[in-house]
Amino acid sequence: MKRHFAQTKAERQADWLARFSDAVVTLDPRHAGRIDWDTAKHLYFSGMTFADAAAQYVRNRSTQEA
Repeated sequence: MKRHFAQTKAERQADWLARFSDAVVTLDPRHAGRIDWDTAKHLYFSGMTFADAAAQYVRNRSTQEA
């Protein structure tokens, strides 16, 4: 049940990271369980949307693995 009052910073961050993780795995299932959370948090603090951050993460990881 969603609360009617504002989220805390920690809740906003956890929600963003969960959505980011889901988006990354949707774009490239090979990343399931292998997300670099330091990079994910950097993208969060950069102010990116979770969808844009996921696309950039997958693009960057794909070039590193190739």
